[in-house]
Amino acid sequence: MNTKSKTGELIRDYISITISALLTAFAVNWVFQSTGLAPGGITGLSIICSFITKIPVSVMSLCISVPLLILGILLLGKSFGIKTLYITFAAPVCMKFVPYIDFSGLLSGLPHLLMLFLASVIGGLLVGGSVGIALNHNCATGGTDLIALLIQHFFPFLKLSSILFVLDGSVVVASGIISGDFMIAVFSLLSLFIIIHTIKFITSGKNEQ
Repeated sequence: MNTKSKTGELIRDYISITISALLTAFAVNWVFQSTGLAPGGITGLSIICSFITKIPVSVMSLCISVPLLILGILLLGKSFGIKTLYITFAAPVCMKFVPYIDFSGLLSGLPHLLMLFLASVIGGLLVGGSVGIALNHNCATGGTDLIALLIQHFFPFLKLSSILFVLDGSVVVASGIISGDFMIAVFSLLSLFIIIHTIKFITSGKNEQ
């Protein structure tokens, strides 16, 4: 591949992973923060930790992601690390600039369960799209997808989607316990299913994940 082609590919990569960061910001600021849903991932974990500590989600996301990023660079390579570093910092920055929307208030005229269902579907599609795009461009969002890739590095016989489900499922259970709201846990789990299947759909052109 000549230099011009490499440059063009690199530009396309960074445009795509910027879109990935924006999708995460939309999911957090438009859907998850106002509804309390935490469908796994560092996004979900950050929301839970933010709820407990009152530290902003964007700051909490960095505190969790940076140590993971260092391991990613060491084990998965420099190119992977640089792209993941970019998206790790881009997502919190996007959260600062994407306006907050009270999703639950916006749909307050709807039955509560229907509002949670819509939030789980929309949020799941946004996060699944974000992770899927990142994986397609040889990086991670700095969340549990990065943890899953690190685990798969040592246990390559495990499917990435299966690792993600176990990791994110644990966050979902924690969100249900912390919130004390069984329905929040149920709809967070629904959102997680949508995330996993969206990732599978987007990455279907690559090797089985």
